[in-house]
Amino acid sequence: MNKNLTTTILLVILGVTDAYLLSHPNLIGRVGILIYRHDYLKTFPRALATVFLVLGICLFICEVIRRVRLPPAAIGWYLMGMVLALALFSYVFVSFSSLAYSMTGKAFIYGAHLLPILMTGIFGRYLISAIYKARKQPEI
Repeated sequence: MNKNLTTTILLVILGVTDAYLLSHPNLIGRVGILIYRHDYLKTFPRALATVFLVLGICLFICEVIRRVRLPPAAIGWYLMGMVLALALFSYVFVSFSSLAYSMTGKAFIYGAHLLPILMTGIFGRYLISAIYKARKQPEI
């Protein structure tokens, strides 16, 4: 993440918060996790590993794109990542607006919404840095 300590600390804090929210549904949410076998969200360490695995994959993809592609080409890849993250957010929004998921508790719902937002933020940060690098770089 380009040696930006503040961004990294913010991402870690938000990731831990997201894992905490995902691992603490209410009683109906716990029954749903058992029925639908969402084992990766049963406890806080499992939810933390899941959240950081997803965020780590996003960071890995962004770093590979940053190192392999030129900034003008990287902009398209970052935009595609942002669109996919926003599509995931809209899917979560629609899914958790239904009756079955709306009874799982506000903490669980907020945690489910926070992960795609964090993904969008990662791709957006790399998109903005690629746009600035493309403006500074002379035409090839």
